[in-house]
Amino acid sequence: MTSQPTAVPASRERRTADSAGRRLRLSAHTASAGLVAVLLVLTVFSVGAAITNAAAATEAELSVEVSELADAAEQSLAMQEELVDDLVVEDDAGTRAAYQAAAGATREALRGIGTAHGEDLQQLERWLGLQARYEATVAELLDVARTDPTVAEEFEEEHVEVHFDAVEEVVQAEVWEHRSAADEALADLRGAHQVLLWVTPAVFGVGLALVAWCTTVLHRSRRETAARAEENRQQALHDALTGLPNRTLLRQRAAAALDAAAAGPGTVALMLIDLDRFKEINDTLGHAYGDVVLQVVGERLLGAVRATDTVARLGGDEFAILLPNVHGADAALELAARAQAAMEAPIEAEGATLDVDASIGIALSGVDGGDVESLLRNADIAMYSAKDRGVGVCVFDTGLDDHSPERLGLLGELRRAIDSGELVLHYQPKMAMVSEEVCGVEALVRWQHPERGIIPPALFIPLAERTPLIHPLTRYVIDTALAQCARWQAEGRTLQVAVNVSARNLLDDGFVDDVLELLVRRGVPAACLELEVTESAIMADPARAQQILGRLADAGITLSIDDFGAGYTSLAHLKDLPIHQLKIDRSFVASMTTDRSDALIVRAVVELGHNLGLTTVAEGVEDEATWQRLRAAGCDLAQGYHLARPMPASELEGWYDATRGVLRS
Repeated sequence: MTSQPTAVPASRERRTADSAGRRLRLSAHTASAGLVAVLLVLTVFSVGAAITNAAAATEAELSVEVSELADAAEQSLAMQEELVDDLVVEDDAGTRAAYQAAAGATREALRGIGTAHGEDLQQLERWLGLQARYEATVAELLDVARTDPTVAEEFEEEHVEVHFDAVEEVVQAEVWEHRSAADEALADLRGAHQVLLWVTPAVFGVGLALVAWCTTVLHRSRRETAARAEENRQQALHDALTGLPNRTLLRQRAAAALDAAAAGPGTVALMLIDLDRFKEINDTLGHAYGDVVLQVVGERLLGAVRATDTVARLGGDEFAILLPNVHGADAALELAARAQAAMEAPIEAEGATLDVDASIGIALSGVDGGDVESLLRNADIAMYSAKDRGVGVCVFDTGLDDHSPERLGLLGELRRAIDSGELVLHYQPKMAMVSEEVCGVEALVRWQHPERGIIPPALFIPLAERTPLIHPLTRYVIDTALAQCARWQAEGRTLQVAVNVSARNLLDDGFVDDVLELLVRRGVPAACLELEVTESAIMADPARAQQILGRLADAGITLSIDDFGAGYTSLAHLKDLPIHQLKIDRSFVASMTTDRSDALIVRAVVELGHNLGLTTVAEGVEDEATWQRLRAAGCDLAQGYHLARPMPASELEGWYDATRGVLRS
């Protein structure tokens, strides 16, 4: 298969058209620039006039405000003067109260006039000082009138009226000043209007001429502009590499399909497709090979869908298929199978033959969401679930969503459960296959919920592993298991206890210290504790995992790789890890009596472990035939329902004592 180029060079015709387009755009820009310049001049005049008008209006408003305040001040001053005369004649409480009110009104009016000047506090204080001195001389006048009425009139003329005139002068001066400012502003406004009377027609005339020229130029370029707009629209809605619709166009079509489905009986399905191991192609062979793969995958997906369906590339190695009308999940799964079949054939790229697998997630409208965002999110969750479980295709189910309100609520309750002791441990025995002696147990956590009853670990352990809550949970399980181990030792039962450890624990710098501290607290030898770690947890950060496991092994703790064979631990890493046991994944053990390939894998793992000096453990032993095949293969230890189910500590003690440590003697 010949690879397609990732970019197409521009042709001579395209360059000629671009040159013509640039000339047309230059003319249009010139006309527009001239029009803008004319309008700018007019705008400057208009803005100037507006500013002048606003200033005049402001000054006029200020003058009116000052005039009103001055009138109020004059009235209150006149009232004060009249009341002073009355008080000189007869100083009674009612007249004095009226005088005080008039004096207060004068002060408030002066403050209002001062406020019109902005923040000139010194001037305002001077005015209020004049008023205060006037009021003080009035008080002196009243004292004089009570003492010697004959000299009151003379005192008033010489002292009181002087201060009264000073206050009155302030008020009249302010009124004159603001009225003069308003007259000047109105004169400026009239001048600006006169200029605009002859400038405006001239500017508009030139502007209209430029508009006519610009319209002619733009008319010639309209067709080209429309064509370019359509081309840009296509580019904005399609992937440049594959030519498929992009995320934006997919959203638009999905929204339209959902609207149509809401009016009828149809169901909209959305598939998200992620290529497995695509990064390896780019990293190993280069992006040119990756581009060829993406182009071929896009073509094959187009050939697998119906004419009404939409195949889109969302970015990277992620594709989507929109099914605007399907009859339920079975129809969507059938089309997903066709898409997978279309991608199975090897892809020839630059002489290399490449195999591509994909994981597909499916979400259905009505069931998994009623809007585009919900379908995209839930299809993405289903796709990653298919990838994690290695099943190829997965239809969304609420049980897959770790961020559902129910699961988030469960996570919040788990924090409380750890503190309140709702978590209990069950123990499943492990037996040596040669001596048939029970030599240890695996601790398995259960949640005894006060309302829901027993909650299996599959519902809450994955939630905890995605959050920092896994740290206190693991510590709780180890501490509880060690406490039980100490009790068994005190009662004469020598059993090694195994506890599972997650990837987050291996990334915690304080994990080793926590484990060692718990061993000391419970008084249990390190050899009585076994920690089981999955391959995926080790490979999340091999260097850090090797360091953490090395410290644990140096302390004497037994280390085991759980579910070996189901992950991707390389032999290069395996030989360098300080581990003691390999636990063969139960998927191989369960079918080794019926599937020759699985039997060969189990035997190979046993031989590998022995060659590396490791103990091998088979989990998931469900029947006698599997036990015998494992024993013949040389496996060291086994656990499973054929021996015993997980059970509480008290029940295990009775079972263990009844067998006296040997189950099959």
